[in-house]
Amino acid sequence: MAPSLEDIRTTKDDEQLFKLLSAYLEELFPPELQEDRDGILVALANSPRGMRAMAGTYDLDVSMAVDDLAWHFGNHNDDRFLEETVASLKELEAPEAAEIFLSAWDIVKPYLPEIRSRNWEREDFSEYLERTGIQSRTEPLSRRMWAIRKECGDLGLMRFWVNYARKYPEKCVRIS
Repeated sequence: MAPSLEDIRTTKDDEQLFKLLSAYLEELFPPELQEDRDGILVALANSPRGMRAMAGTYDLDVSMAVDDLAWHFGNHNDDRFLEETVASLKELEAPEAAEIFLSAWDIVKPYLPEIRSRNWEREDFSEYLERTGIQSRTEPLSRRMWAIRKECGDLGLMRFWVNYARKYPEKCVRIS
């Protein structure tokens, strides 16, 4: 169920607020929608501004938790969603993370057609990242993004969600 403005404003504990926001994101973007890339873009466009931004950063946080920026672009390389990630980071007032992401995207951009053209095995993609220099060129950017995640504590980049909801609760709900 969608939270109310009052729900967000009165949730004192950050963990509870994160759970509230996460549950609403699952409602807005259910698992079956994840496979429909065009459908998810429509859902994003029809979501409250803050929830859209939160959804737009989720995959990046997961990538940074389990891999790095080079691998993020291997797994998430649709320009529409990459643009959504940049806009989302900016909306969530994470300008340093947005700048890092844009710098990594600039490195990977010339390789995206080839990356998209194949169904990569993990070992083959690792070798490709090394051979093309993508891995070595994005590694300093990944280290910077990991530092930001570490500063954000247990929530990682999703800490920006809680901070944003506290500052702009009205942007996280539908107001009629």
